[in-house]
Amino acid sequence: MTSAISERKVTKRIVLDLDRCTGCRACGAACHVGHHGQTNLVPGVVADAAVLPVHCRHCEHAACVEACPTGALYREEHGFVRRAEVLCIGCRSCSFACPFGAIGDEFVRHVSPKCDLCVDRVVAGGVPRCVASCTSGALSFVELEETVGTPEYVGGRIRSRGTTRRA
Repeated sequence: MTSAISERKVTKRIVLDLDRCTGCRACGAACHVGHHGQTNLVPGVVADAAVLPVHCRHCEHAACVEACPTGALYREEHGFVRRAEVLCIGCRSCSFACPFGAIGDEFVRHVSPKCDLCVDRVVAGGVPRCVASCTSGALSFVELEETVGTPEYVGGRIRSRGTTRRA
């Protein structure tokens, strides 16, 4: 695979449109099934009013990778932050280090759940399972440049460059 393709893949991110999310948790179900019974998507609870998916951002300077004492978290050839489950000792250092709360602190098979962005599908040119299963269209997989811009106010929330507006 050429480096241009690798760079293009790593610059894509999952974006959540809060105005479209219904809280159906189809994204979590798709993650659970796609990862053979291990949900890597962390649910974010907002004041007991909503449950939203929290995705790993695969940061350029990932604090979780630096905090891991065993080297279980690493950046793979396409730029995604991955976990070598056999090296994970379940210390939760990565969970505490993640500034976005994208690594769960509850153990699943003796490791903390962490979104791998469905790297198998993304490298093949597809989208992550959660995005493909989102029935409301709240999740999208877009280039990083498309997510940055002047915020718009839509439905009382801030969004960045959206194409769909709620009445």
